[in-house]
Amino acid sequence: MFEELKNGSYFLYAPSLFTTRIKLFNAMEIPVKTLYIVGLCIVIMLVLNAFVSKNKWGKAMRTVSQDKDTAQLMGIDVDKVISMTFLIGAAMGGAAGTLFSVQYGAISPYSGFILGMKSFTAAVFGGIGKIPGAMLGGILLGLLEVFGAAFLGAITNNVLGSEYKDVFAFVILIVILIIKPSGLLGKPVSEKV
Repeated sequence: MFEELKNGSYFLYAPSLFTTRIKLFNAMEIPVKTLYIVGLCIVIMLVLNAFVSKNKWGKAMRTVSQDKDTAQLMGIDVDKVISMTFLIGAAMGGAAGTLFSVQYGAISPYSGFILGMKSFTAAVFGGIGKIPGAMLGGILLGLLEVFGAAFLGAITNNVLGSEYKDVFAFVILIVILIIKPSGLLGKPVSEKV
């Protein structure tokens, strides 16, 4: 926001770090930076999943999220755990913003809104509370967006097309919430009345 107020520019541009491309199947090229980003995302997911499921702090985070009062009675310092959770969340957000700017070469104060909405959709799609589910949801969401926009373009003679790919993300969110609210990897929750 400061950059916008100072210079009137919405976007900050950065030079591309990786300009080489790899050929796949003699028909398709993928930028090396995309492969690095996917690999780094997988490593981050595995480390975060191991931290949350096997580490003392991760177990404390899960306990506090289930029942704060009981966790406090069990001797867990709830304030420290909540602070640690926010710290990890901020680090994940910073990593996502950095990887986004590396992939697209530019970032603006508003570029995180759609990214955040799609991240939420991916988490719901994969299963809230499941870290691998969120990654699986993100991959499937991206594929469904691309194929949905291409299919829409094909059936409407390119009158409608890729400009509607963001709409697909939110249609998928609505469909998942209606059909399977627990997500792909989530367990159904039964409510007692």
